[in-house]
Amino acid sequence: MFSKHTVNSLTAAILAAGSGVTVAQDDGDSQSLALEEVVVTAQRRSESLQDVPISVSAFTAESLEKSNITEAADYLSMTPNVGFSEDGEGGSRSINISIRGVSNVTLDGVSTANSIGYYIDELSVGSVAQGTINPQLQDVERIEVLRGPQGTYFGRNAVGGALNITTKKPDENFYFEGSVSAGNFGTRGAEAIINLPISDRLMARAVMAYDESDTPITNVNPLGNDPFYEYGTGRLSIRALPNDDVTLDLSITHTTEDEGGDISIPTGVVDLDTQSIFGISASDAIDSGQGFYPDNKRRIDRDSRELNEKSFTIVNGRVNWDLDGMVFTSVTGWLDSSFDRVADLDGIPLTFGPLPLRRVNDYTGESISQEFRLRSDGEGAIDWTVGVFYVEDELRRANQIQIMPDSDPNAANPLGFINNNQQYAKYESSALFGEMVWHIDETLDLTLGGRYSRDKVTVSEIDFNRGPDPIRDNVSFNDFSPRVVLRYMPDEDWTWYGSIAQGYKAGGSDVSGGSRTAGARFEPEELISYELGFKSSLMDGRVNLSGAIFALDWKDFQVQTNRLEDPTDISSAISTTQNAEEASAKGVELELTALLTEGLIWSAGMGYTDAKFDDYKDAVLKGETNGQPNVIDVSGQPLPRTPEWSLNTALEYRFSISSWDSYVRAEWAYTDDTVSDIEAVGSLVGRTVNGDVFSLPTYPYQIDSYQVVNFSAGMESENIRVSAFVKNALDEDYYTGTSDNFGAAGIRVRPHYREFGVKFTYMIQ
Repeated sequence: MFSKHTVNSLTAAILAAGSGVTVAQDDGDSQSLALEEVVVTAQRRSESLQDVPISVSAFTAESLEKSNITEAADYLSMTPNVGFSEDGEGGSRSINISIRGVSNVTLDGVSTANSIGYYIDELSVGSVAQGTINPQLQDVERIEVLRGPQGTYFGRNAVGGALNITTKKPDENFYFEGSVSAGNFGTRGAEAIINLPISDRLMARAVMAYDESDTPITNVNPLGNDPFYEYGTGRLSIRALPNDDVTLDLSITHTTEDEGGDISIPTGVVDLDTQSIFGISASDAIDSGQGFYPDNKRRIDRDSRELNEKSFTIVNGRVNWDLDGMVFTSVTGWLDSSFDRVADLDGIPLTFGPLPLRRVNDYTGESISQEFRLRSDGEGAIDWTVGVFYVEDELRRANQIQIMPDSDPNAANPLGFINNNQQYAKYESSALFGEMVWHIDETLDLTLGGRYSRDKVTVSEIDFNRGPDPIRDNVSFNDFSPRVVLRYMPDEDWTWYGSIAQGYKAGGSDVSGGSRTAGARFEPEELISYELGFKSSLMDGRVNLSGAIFALDWKDFQVQTNRLEDPTDISSAISTTQNAEEASAKGVELELTALLTEGLIWSAGMGYTDAKFDDYKDAVLKGETNGQPNVIDVSGQPLPRTPEWSLNTALEYRFSISSWDSYVRAEWAYTDDTVSDIEAVGSLVGRTVNGDVFSLPTYPYQIDSYQVVNFSAGMESENIRVSAFVKNALDEDYYTGTSDNFGAAGIRVRPHYREFGVKFTYMIQ
């Protein structure tokens, strides 16, 4: 499993994770060292991370700053039993996430829900035009990664877990922070944060940030453009305190992410669709002279001007009202998002192939939601929470594959359309949820919770190549997902727990699949999770150790399949969600944080997951073999995007130089090999259900293990902070997923590079 190179790197660079350290002085004027308590809201109330009976990895504001965490991949790589793929399709921040084997299903058809809940300040932001959101992380207080079904509180299809982001709120102290940064590949940025107390009962906080980069990739074709990115984000938060019992919070966030194309390189391995359409083999990719990955990591030859433009606006209003022995909470949200994409679909310059093909996507999304909660507040024998929730999501997507004139691959008017459709989806979801915690005695708690959900999905599609009449479908689902937890706390240093929870993800209808006269419906996905875990504080608070073992059993596991109804006709592309009859996963995870000596912190995490399809006899893949569709029995094969082993470890040293608080940090993370998608799973079998040989190259479908080493250092005085970082310091050559597969140059992957930069911050406080 581990190479000699892996072991040497583990010895040389140990990773830093999230807990801080504080020096507490006792009454005798002596000093005792202890790890700082981390407070989380995984159960919608503030609790110590060490007491919560859920497997949670938490990243504080301090660890986010010191590790230079700017996007989801940065903290997910430091989380046990979490996998992800960055395919580069849809921009450099596009990502698909897997937790304990549970992963999102993203289709061109818009009726599939996410498997991982995504929350910012208690508001669900998982339904966006661009697929999985990957928000900017400036001025964030804490990030929590919750593993296992989180249906009671997070609902909204959080069958695999949830990502819970908490931003910093306005307070009564004036604060200003301004930063400038620079790095390799022409990367530069600036950000500003200001906290303004307007009065004793009204305060505001604002953050603005801008980043741009030339990226490492150059397009050698003068008709195309180089990849680049420009990110801009702003957030205004207002807090009002009408009286001592009521807190009103309002935040408005707007983000734009403009990019010049996919940060991806062709592999020279032709995918199944391209093979069947052009009658070629996997090895018949066309090389325009730049070579293929991994020999070529920096050059592309695309004659279309590409773009990926994303934007989203989030309005989040929250009310917290302290009543007599109770707390009432209201969360009201509006989310508006868009995604525009132009991509060179054929992947080669005109002189090497047929007429240019261009992909054009125009997606928009809007979501309105309301949640009311009422919970107990006090020291009674029973703690309880009840709530109601409603959300309405609307997604609109226009998709075109354009045939361009050979004289101008970037012409305003295409010669024709291979695909030209418009899709619409509306999701209406309502839920009633509640939880009761019975404190049986001082050491034993019993939690009973559940969520009743009703989901209605309405979808339609107009395929202009087939006529103006739309295909419509609507379908509804009901579910009750219970949760039972027994927690035992024999003393203040140990917490033991066992839980059984059910997860649920709504079904739907793929209007781009099936007979083209009606939607191809698929069933809800249901999951039962069994978990035993512990959390401990050892050596007088200098060591935190937590662990869990788990088992998951799925019914009707939802799986993405994209294929051609006619393997020789690219215009017959359809997206269909199949239900695998049964799947399962089992595993273990451990996390450790230790204060070795004053200022020296060591942390480590380990995750192991064995996830597989137990019963999936009819996986429909792209292409055909001997005139028959590729249908594979993948029972017993691993789930996509689920590494068996995930490891991280860390060392951070804090010290003072004169009046400067300083630190140095080394980080290491290892991700085991995995398979990229259902096609890669099928290639492990080697035969169709008809007995025909089904063979795919190992590369790039089966992704090799990789490890990443990061370094960072910084100094901070009363008014100045200076920091520097190196990501992927050993220049590990790896990719995490496959991207837009169609094209004569082969499947594309997103390479990773060594990155470094510096940041200068001036503070007034």
